[in-house]
Amino acid sequence: MPDVESAIDRTTVIALRHLAQARAAIHREAWASASRDVTESARLLESIRDDLSTSTVKNLISIARNHLEFEPTERILRDLPPIYSSLDKISIYLPTDKAKMHIDRAKGYLEKDDKRKADGELSKADKSLIIIEVELPLLRLKQGLSKAQKYLDAKDARKADEALQVAEQRALTLYTGLHSPLLQANRESWLAFRNYSTAGRTDTGGHLKQARGYLEKAEAGGSAKVKEEAGKLSQEVAALEKKLAGEGKVTGTELKAAWEKSKALSERSAAYLSAAISEEETTLKVEDSLIEAKLHVDYAETYQVTTAEPAKAVEELDMAAAYLKKAKQGKMVIKGSLGEMDAAVRSIQALTASPEKNDPAVQERYESLKDLLSTLIQEL
Repeated sequence: MPDVESAIDRTTVIALRHLAQARAAIHREAWASASRDVTESARLLESIRDDLSTSTVKNLISIARNHLEFEPTERILRDLPPIYSSLDKISIYLPTDKAKMHIDRAKGYLEKDDKRKADGELSKADKSLIIIEVELPLLRLKQGLSKAQKYLDAKDARKADEALQVAEQRALTLYTGLHSPLLQANRESWLAFRNYSTAGRTDTGGHLKQARGYLEKAEAGGSAKVKEEAGKLSQEVAALEKKLAGEGKVTGTELKAAWEKSKALSERSAAYLSAAISEEETTLKVEDSLIEAKLHVDYAETYQVTTAEPAKAVEELDMAAAYLKKAKQGKMVIKGSLGEMDAAVRSIQALTASPEKNDPAVQERYESLKDLLSTLIQEL
């Protein structure tokens, strides 16, 4: 939401100021002062999570999950209406369909007195509400500040300053990333899809035009990877605009597919920025390969689940598998993650075997696969 964006902007800049003050204190060997500024910066950045548009519903879900430990199911069922209400409030700005689906399933399990499965669905609802463009940079920042604090405690000026310099870059990325063309395109394409049935052709056309404009801006100023994908999506959105202007309507499926692709591009950009890696064409590292693999899994899900184009889904899954193979061969790969990468490959193979299917089991496999890839990206 706009007011949330503004709050994130202000808080991030103040946190940045504390990081700069901490670095200055390090050069003066004022260790206590540097430590206080790092602590305050970490507190401010953590507060951003509590102020996100999704924080209320995520807290309500957490309350329900805690109640599962000791309350009867009849009592826990009364926790669900506030969750539904909160989801409705934020659905204007953020996609909540998957969260609602998992809450519906949790309700069904609670009515059968199956707390274990209900908890699983509540957990999935919570995960579906993660705002990657904000929460991934925050996670990396938190990790960086913890590292800097350890160096401060050891009075290692060089390493502490280096860690804080990286933290500054990531905090600045959070600030600028909220206004990136790809994130703006994602928002506009969501509004085009979300409001089409109620707002009508004029508003939908306006949102599509805005989305195309942001995609063209990303294409013009982006790396080779951004140019290619943003350019293709820009053309697809332009075709939807033309169809809407001529025939007067487009299908919800077409709008949903455009939004899902835009979301995938926005999340890929956030992953690169959070890792402080450029999207320029270079020899792929482990993290780069995993980020690219997730993009193609996202695209495959759109082709298999949304638009029912199995041949295109297989093509995307094959590309995802190829990137995972590169990731496994990387020199910096962590041994413990090899098993998880193998599990991801097996999931891709299972999806490739039946690309024409679109049932709850297929959708669940895609969700699990994307969660696994996201976890791997965060760990490296």
